[in-house]
Amino acid sequence: MATVNLYPNATDSNDFTLSTGSDAHTLVRDNHTVPVAMDSNYLSATASGKNCLLGLDDFTQDHSSIDGVQLVLRAGNDSRAKTYDIETKLMPAGIGAAYYTESTGTETSNRFYKTHTFTNRLAADGSTAWNNTLIDGLRLYVKLDAHSGGTFKFTQAYVIVTYTEPLATDNSVFF
Repeated sequence: MATVNLYPNATDSNDFTLSTGSDAHTLVRDNHTVPVAMDSNYLSATASGKNCLLGLDDFTQDHSSIDGVQLVLRAGNDSRAKTYDIETKLMPAGIGAAYYTESTGTETSNRFYKTHTFTNRLAADGSTAWNNTLIDGLRLYVKLDAHSGGTFKFTQAYVIVTYTEPLATDNSVFF
């Protein structure tokens, strides 16, 4: 099996504070690995209820099957003894119910971002197989569901698509 990461490429809506620039999706494409306080590209909030809806790159790989879709976020709060909870949803193109909703649960503060890896979903709604149309329309919803103080930040969001590559055909002729 092979994997590809789909990164945000459009901002449908955003209530978070931008660290710089005007596009939320550009701020959550990088992987910032030094302490939270040293990051310059992130979305932030000081109160719960902030959310954003981001469009994702298209899936363009040749494949024989799409085997799973998994969301990854890097987020944190470096204020001492604070907590947060992030709610995430993978949404279809246009208007429709979320394919799934998942939460981090209560997370404690840390001076470094935490990587939140959510469940690998084998089907879009529990039974419908993933296909190019479903994946190409994916949108990512992120909401700061609970926040006990300080400044929450998230610096990266992406979706891992696991797929099976097509079988190679050998057209050689044997004599």
